[in-house]
Parts: sequence; structure tokens; C-alpha cells
Amino acid sequence: MKSLILYFQFFTRIPIPIGVDKPMERMKSGIKLFTFFGLLVGLIEAIAFFLASQLVSFNIAWLIVLFVDVLLTGGFHLDAVADMADGLFSSRKKERMLEIMKDSRMGSNGVLILIFYYLTCVIPFMEVSSDLTLKTGIFLVIAMNVVGKMGISLMFYHMVYSGSNPQGLGTTFVGVKTVDIIIAQIVGLAILYAMFGYHGLIVYGFVFLFILLYRHMVYKKIDGLNGDTLGSAAPLSQMIFMLFVSMVI
Repeated sequence: MKSLILYFQFFTRIPIPIGVDKPMERMKSGIKLFTFFGLLVGLIEAIAFFLASQLVSFNIAWLIVLFVDVLLTGGFHLDAVADMADGLFSSRKKERMLEIMKDSRMGSNGVLILIFYYLTCVIPFMEVSSDLTLKTGIFLVIAMNVVGKMGISLMFYHMVYSGSNPQGLGTTFVGVKTVDIIIAQIVGLAILYAMFGYHGLIVYGFVFLFILLYRHMVYKKIDGLNGDTLGSAAPLSQMIFMLFVSMVI
């Protein structure tokens, strides 16, 4: 429970005025609950989708949910993916890449990846929205959050930190237990199966492979992971999920 409170305090803007002892230790030890945390955030956004869909079309309701997600999370992972793109695709050396990721200013690569993120989230949904039921639309909202957290948890496997700040957020997740990562994955797979059956598992298989390739690329470029490359796994996982789930639902 304390780990879940920390996740809400850190990854969302929901005010929970409860102090938690040993926060960094609990952030790491609670990874087994990380996907469950994604489910809880997804349920909040699913309520927004349900309410919006009573007044407007599914397409507009989906856009509203994407806006609600930014309000709820402060665009936390979107900021990470923009910084990651600016750094890793700058064609510079490792040290300079890390410096660019720390820069608060956004470059062209960051802007482009955010554009592609929203296009990938919106267009596949609109392609299938006419055939969706309200229940399936709600499931998609929940799945986006669950898959994002599953993608991040995969990055923790035998993680090596490569950030320029020895006390950066990324260092918190060095040494995450493999069994906790497996539990997080199993919980996520169970949720996807409950919502989409075997189709959900097949689609996540593509996400899984993509994250492995992404992880390999990051290690090749900067010899490890930092906070931005970790957080980027969430929106990247969501992009792949939406591309493939629209083919099977």
C-alpha cells in the first residue's frame, strides 16, 4: 500500500498527503504492484471516457481522455520520451547525449516523437471507433495505462544506470528483483487476457519484442539507462499497442 501511495504521489498529480518512510526503497520493492498501479490510473481515466461518451462521440471522448491523462499525470512520461528522442537521436557522443536529455528545452526530435505519439494513439482508434462498443472503448483506456507500466517494468531487468546524476531517479530502480518484474508482467497479462482474450496477449507480444529492441538500442548508445530512457518505455509501449490492437479488436 505504501508503494502504491508513492506511485500516485510521484507519477500523478493526485494529492495524497500521507508521508511514507524509506521512499526510494519502497519505490523499488513495490515494482510487483506497478502494473496494478497502471490499472488504477486506467480506471480513473476510464470513468472520464464513460462520462464523456454519454455526451459526445467515442472519437471525441478518446481525445478528452488523452487530455485528462496529461492533467492527471502532468505528462510525466511524455516529457521523458521527448528528452530521450532529443538525446539519443542527436548523433552525438554518450556524454553529450546525457547532457541533452537533462536540458529542459525541447528540440525537433522531441517535438516529432510527441506528434507521432498522438497520431499513433488517435488514428488507429478512429479507424475502429465505428465498430467499438462502450465496453471495448473503456478496455482500451485501461489497457493503455497497463501496457505502459508493463513496458517500463521490463526495462528494470538487470538494469545498469548510465545517467550523469549519481542520485538521479533512475538509480532508484537499479537492483529490482527479477521475480517482482515477472509478477508485474503476469498481472498485466492477466488484465489484458480478461479484457481482450488471446488477442490481448498476442498484441502485447509485439510490445514485448519492441521494448527489448528499444532497450538494446539504448544500451548500445549510452551503455545503460537513465530516468528519461526508462520513462520513455511507457509511451513507446502504448504506441506499439495501439498500432497492433486496432488490427485485432
